[in-house]
Amino acid sequence: MTGARLFRSGNFRALWLGQFVSIFGDRLHYLALLALIVERAHDPGNPAPELALVPAVSFLPTILIGPLAGALVDTWDTRRVLLVSDFLRGCIVLLMIPAALHGGLPAALALVFLLYLVNSFFLPARSAILPDLVAAEELVEANSLATLAGVAATIAGSALGGVLVERAGWRWGFGIDAITYFVSVGFLAMLRTRPRERPPGPGTWSEVYRALGRDVKEGARLTVRHRLVLGPILALVLLWIAGGALHVAGTVLLRRRMSGFVSGTGGLLSTLGFGMVAGTLATAWRGGRRSPRLGMALGLAGTGLSLLLFTRAVSLPALLSVAFVAGIFVAILLVTTESAVQAAVGVEARGRVFALRDFSTRVAVLAAAGLLGLALGRGWLTPGMAVGGAGAMLIAAGAASYFGWRRA
Repeated sequence: MTGARLFRSGNFRALWLGQFVSIFGDRLHYLALLALIVERAHDPGNPAPELALVPAVSFLPTILIGPLAGALVDTWDTRRVLLVSDFLRGCIVLLMIPAALHGGLPAALALVFLLYLVNSFFLPARSAILPDLVAAEELVEANSLATLAGVAATIAGSALGGVLVERAGWRWGFGIDAITYFVSVGFLAMLRTRPRERPPGPGTWSEVYRALGRDVKEGARLTVRHRLVLGPILALVLLWIAGGALHVAGTVLLRRRMSGFVSGTGGLLSTLGFGMVAGTLATAWRGGRRSPRLGMALGLAGTGLSLLLFTRAVSLPALLSVAFVAGIFVAILLVTTESAVQAAVGVEARGRVFALRDFSTRVAVLAAAGLLGLALGRGWLTPGMAVGGAGAMLIAAGAASYFGWRRA
């Protein structure tokens, strides 16, 4: 089997294990941050204003420097970028404990901003390095297994994190998250990439910015003009718009329907992860036999249908069932789009294109969360209408992706 052959590769195994332990910690971090915000909010009974700050401090770094970070990643050693990024992320998360104790939420959220600033370099480097570690014909299976690492870590981190944070407190969540980053550094240090020629770095600061500007424009040109790149990125933008709707409106629905908000959220994330395992395995099995057009259409429409079902789910078993089904289709969409872009873009431009992908999706979720937050606050929409509208949008996009691509 291709998966077993990939795991016999020390490079792929090191990347997979590093991704698993760091994402395990990320789930703890999210739940610990949620508990910290509820504890330190101005009005603990209604922490919505503080919760609304999380998307801003998480996504603004990518929006501000994401494309420039990708251009720099193309000129740097991607292995070194991964190592330095994870070490810095571990230090930042560790500092969040004294920052929250002595500086309160403002200090903690400032460090979250810094954490995601480092992420802006880590994410394009992680996407760009995989094709250097595996053969071209193994790319779909490799991406499926890489996604599997993320969802397996999500299952474990969400299930254990919800219980740990509720019983031991947010300090333990941040502490264990920091340790996972340092463990990830150890795994990533085992990577041995094939040497390849990289563009020379400019000499002066003015040359740096001129070179970065040219690189970003080139990445944008490739994305906009290449149908095999633009289609997957647009699909991801729509998925993140729906994610923004779920963050704002879905959270309101969950707070009305579930007790034990932190552990309940962890349970749903864990179930979503199980669904993503099923979707990832299905994608790996069908991998090269399914066209990207069909994979994207299926992922979009299935996720949209799941959001419509979410608006009608009231009981915990119903919510868990919807989360599982949604995970299947989200995994299909993520693996398909990642592989399609990697296959369509040359090695010299991958960092720029993936950085632009991250930039556009973060702008989408911020805009959606901000606009829907305003609409819900003013009473222009109900939470059910917001989530249902996002689901209908994804279903329409899935149909357009399938039939529009076929005619092109």
